[in-house]
This record gives sequence, C-alpha cells and structure tokens, in this order.
Amino acid sequence: MNRDTIWIVTAEPSTSRGRPRVTEISLDELSLNINIFIEQMSTILERIPEKIGKFDLAEIEIHTEISAKGTLVILGTGGEIGANGGLKFVFRRLPAGQGQ
Repeated sequence: MNRDTIWIVTAEPSTSRGRPRVTEISLDELSLNINIFIEQMSTILERIPEKIGKFDLAEIEIHTEISAKGTLVILGTGGEIGANGGLKFVFRRLPAGQGQ
C-alpha cells in the first residue's frame, strides 16, 4: 500500500455486470478536489437564509460520492446510485455572535 494514494470504490461499474469499480487515486488529487468542493459549498451556503418561515435552518447535511477520478459528486434523490459509502459533510451554523 502506497502512503501517497488511497483506494476508493465508486458507483461507476467496471464491467458490464455492474460490479463496483475499485481504483487508486493520489491523496494530493483527492485533497484538492475536497477543498474545491468545500469552497463551492461555502459560496452556496452563504446564500441560504438562516430562517425559513417560522423555522431556523441550523444544519445542512450533504452526501457525496467520489468518482474514479477523485471528483466529488452530490448525491441526488433519483435512486440511480445506491451509495453506501462516499463522504458526508455536515455544515452547522454558529450561534449568533460567534465566528467572523
């Protein structure tokens, strides 16, 4: 096992039989892609209101899948990808007066 790479199982089939694809990607590439994803999510989260009607929006949970190339993909609700793995990001709002 190489310390500079990580093995991932993706939802992308490697054969016509629909078996999951197992691939190795560099930690540097995966780290870069995660950082880009978090920067993109930061832009989106800044635009989301703190209140929706009578409800506070205190937390957003986002599930992602990792492609064979190490790209992060947000999972939709179409049921097309039966993901059990991937990455889960939970963004929580800081209480008023904390942060920035």
